[in-house]
Amino acid sequence: MKRALTINAVMAWRLSALTLMGRDRPALPACDMLSAAGIAVLPDYARERRLAEYKLGLSEISLGRALMLVARMGGYLNRRNDGPPGHQVVWEGYTRLATGSQVMRRAAAFGAESALHKLNVRITQE
Repeated sequence: MKRALTINAVMAWRLSALTLMGRDRPALPACDMLSAAGIAVLPDYARERRLAEYKLGLSEISLGRALMLVARMGGYLNRRNDGPPGHQVVWEGYTRLATGSQVMRRAAAFGAESALHKLNVRITQE
């Protein structure tokens, strides 16, 4: 029970820090709070959802933009009258981001032998 509480407390702190720092210091680099694999998932998500305002290179993603994309992954709509994204929406988006970054890490680790790579090659050839 103590281990679970410790892990959950650390995750809650990280998500709270991501949410609040993304609001207060949006110009910081996203690599301060997110892993490289996590940052790599964000432009793909923006491209898939056709979010024109987020068409940036990996080095251009700031913490504010990363927070908005993570929140969008969690269901935040970013309408004109919506407030800033809250902790719940960031948590939902972060769980999806963690899954996507884990898939990217595993695909990169296996390289051309990865089933994901082989599926991608087969789809692009069709």
